Amino acid sequence: MKRVAALCFSSLALLPAYSLAAGGTIVCSAVHFLRAGGTELRSTSISLRNLDLVNPTTVERITIRNAFGDVVHDSGPATGAPHPLNTDFSGGLDITVVPPGASYYIATTHIWGFGGIPDMPESGQSMSATVRFSKEGNGALFAVGGENRTRQAPNGAERARDSSQCTGMHGG
Repeated sequence: MKRVAALCFSSLALLPAYSLAAGGTIVCSAVHFLRAGGTELRSTSISLRNLDLVNPTTVERITIRNAFGDVVHDSGPATGAPHPLNTDFSGGLDITVVPPGASYYIATTHIWGFGGIPDMPESGQSMSATVRFSKEGNGALFAVGGENRTRQAPNGAERARDSSQCTGMHGG
């Protein structure tokens, strides 16, 4: 019996680290507010890229905090509230599970539409979007990015686009 246990335990040392379950937390800067007298909307699109060609990734939670640190959005399986659908796709795209090789995104306009954040629209000028994920395989094969856009309000021509900084948090 001890030999069997020792054999099973020693075989774990032969498994590559990426074969075990992985996960992580990535934080991006985000914005969502009207400016220029309400004629422009500044918003963020959060990209979710699964570079793993074998294993899907689950987006467990997306939490957005406004400029004052208050939670203004919290969704995903870890919260019990579903993520908003990406309505840029016919029928809406559920971003909860990102298939192998897929690149999904969710925008602040899918959460709040083309107006400001209810009750405190000015608080969307400097926010953080925290994405928590889990997956089988190598967690480093899941990338999160951000892109800020300025559009003529309410849903007009794009006027500007720039990258949003994203940082991985160790200890997830």
